[in-house]
Amino acid sequence: MSYLKLILISLTVLLGGHKLMAQAPCEADHNILLTDFSFTPDSLVILPGETVAFINVQGTHSVNGVNSTVTGQSFNNPVEFSFPESEGTTQGTCMGVVTFDVPGTYTYDCGVGFHAELGMVGKIVVDAFTIADLLVEATYDENDEFTGYVLPASFQSSYSMNSYLSSYFTGQSGDSVVDLNGPDSYTVFLPNDAAVDEIRAEFGDPEVSQFDLLAFIDLPAALRYSIVDGVYMAEDLQDGQLLPTTFGQNLTVSESNGTFMVDDATIIATNYTADNGVVHIIDKTLAPYGLPAMSVWDIIEDSENHQFFEDAITVAGFKTLLRKQSEIAGNSQSPAGPFTVFAPTDAAFQAFAQAAGTSTLDLLYASSLNDIVGSHVVESRNLSTDISNGTQLPNYANDNLQMTVNSEGIFVNGIEITVIDILAYNGVVHVIDAVLFEASDIPSPVGTCGTWTLNMFDDEGDGWYDTDLYVEVDGEVISIENGPVGSNASFEFAVDEGDLVNLYYLPAGYESYQYYTVTDENNQLIVSSGQGGQQTGNSIGLLACPTTPTCGTIEIVMSHEYGEGWWNNTLDVYKNDEIYLPIPFYLGEEQTTFIQSDNGDVFDFVYVGGQSFEPEYAGYKIYGPDGALVINQDINGQVPESTIGIKFCEDQSDIESLLANQIKIYPNPTNAILEITAPSTFNGAKIQLIDIEGKTLESWLNWTGSKLNLVSFDQGLYILELQKDGNIVRKRVVLN
Repeated sequence: MSYLKLILISLTVLLGGHKLMAQAPCEADHNILLTDFSFTPDSLVILPGETVAFINVQGTHSVNGVNSTVTGQSFNNPVEFSFPESEGTTQGTCMGVVTFDVPGTYTYDCGVGFHAELGMVGKIVVDAFTIADLLVEATYDENDEFTGYVLPASFQSSYSMNSYLSSYFTGQSGDSVVDLNGPDSYTVFLPNDAAVDEIRAEFGDPEVSQFDLLAFIDLPAALRYSIVDGVYMAEDLQDGQLLPTTFGQNLTVSESNGTFMVDDATIIATNYTADNGVVHIIDKTLAPYGLPAMSVWDIIEDSENHQFFEDAITVAGFKTLLRKQSEIAGNSQSPAGPFTVFAPTDAAFQAFAQAAGTSTLDLLYASSLNDIVGSHVVESRNLSTDISNGTQLPNYANDNLQMTVNSEGIFVNGIEITVIDILAYNGVVHVIDAVLFEASDIPSPVGTCGTWTLNMFDDEGDGWYDTDLYVEVDGEVISIENGPVGSNASFEFAVDEGDLVNLYYLPAGYESYQYYTVTDENNQLIVSSGQGGQQTGNSIGLLACPTTPTCGTIEIVMSHEYGEGWWNNTLDVYKNDEIYLPIPFYLGEEQTTFIQSDNGDVFDFVYVGGQSFEPEYAGYKIYGPDGALVINQDINGQVPESTIGIKFCEDQSDIESLLANQIKIYPNPTNAILEITAPSTFNGAKIQLIDIEGKTLESWLNWTGSKLNLVSFDQGLYILELQKDGNIVRKRVVLN
């Protein structure tokens, strides 16, 4: 046993034997003894209203519950207390008794010499049943098993309140503007879990959890608006009453048929009491006047004057981006933002479409729609007070917006901002009455070869998210499509005779439910990628209205077993000894390229390697215009080789080529029913439906123009073969 313990035991016995003499003037619920350099006990938990006696039994000491002797800073005790310096005696010197009525944590030390520096510091916790306790109080059954919380269905709000407004969680009483674990009395209007879930659902972002919401910049303000100074039981509430909140604004009480509301929230459960206040459960979240709207998207969506801009944002694929809550700390998706959006009115877009010589409907599907929308979006928050004359703001169309500030107002590219500073959690919206895009920059929707339509699909119906599809015409990227927001979307673009069209598909991950097709203005299929569960890839080398007769389209399928693409390796295509198209393959498991072939054309396919890892997992296959496999360099474990001197159409006569061009199938893609138009020479033809592996699935004999019913076949890519008098014509068909 230590020497100090022996002294304390002796002192305890001594004090017990002299109770009348030593403790009669110092009677209390608890005693704290002062010896050299220590309080015993140095930590004590008591209930409100209990008393504590300080008894000096050794040395010269004081009790200081005001300011720290070491730092000079206030202890921030709920109530200050102190006793002057005194000499200890073996009988015990009663320094005084303190009654602790106010809950909270009390810190004190000895103010004599270096006693505090040497550790003579104590703490008393007056542990009342506070609102903070009530928010986490649990219930248990007869087997001591947890059954839930005392406050009904309000865990999310209770957790938020305690996280921000309780000294249990913030570390020390006084850290928060409102301390639900402190001595002050409050009335709390607590939203239930359904109310919080409703707020989460409005974000449209499944990654946002209740814990993400804790990092919202304005959440503390909303919480303080839900807390009223003073105690108001249910029976104290009156119709028309104004309740002063800890945020500084008043809550309005209303009553109808015996049901009370605060603002627009109904009180559904009442009078859950604690020592420092009361809690009422409500069915909606509360927010003070002046807090921002949900997102910049919500502002535009809720506006009656921005219907076209809302539609344009959706079609161009900006909706998901502008709903992201970038100011949630630790958001797992690390979204872009915050944003400044300059929002043209419907009238502005109508005038813009008229100046461009088109309609607003056609404008929604213009090839420049992405740039039109992107011109109005800046990835930074710029309030009117942040904008100075000459400021340049880079937008999503890769241009700089020129800001002008003068006595007449604030202007962007010379256009006046008519409504400023509509705040959102992820940025700000300014309203303008003109469009930040030159009408002359909108290309004609019809080229010399007509209009092609890119159709984008998502079978799961949840959109393409961060997937991009680059549309390139003759080496110029005319649009970056973000796919559908839901299950499908389309984009029309003009093509001229001889244009070479490339589609580069860049998925956010492995997306097995995304696919696309391209059709011409006669709804004839030009290319399809990703149907039937196959992986979607690039489509390169789509020639618009070839200027010379052609025997059909050859298909080049490049692949990599592990989805790494070919990196910097290429497949260079030579046509009649001249380089026609170098084909890169940057990423993915599969990529498709289409090339027109004429009668007598000779092709060389040159594999250019040496610039990527594991080329033995790369390969390519080439299919002829009839869909038959001609070249197979997709051999597992073997580096692909070049193939030269390939003729795809040398046996096809001019008559066969003419017949192939005269036969049309539509609609293509089709849901079930397929129609065929063909010259009369094909009456009585045999028709076969063949899958991509070359297996015949169905045959129709003695065809005389009837429609084909494909309803019993799965979606995917097929070959339709027509045979008559030795002539064979094959067409690709996509079944949706």
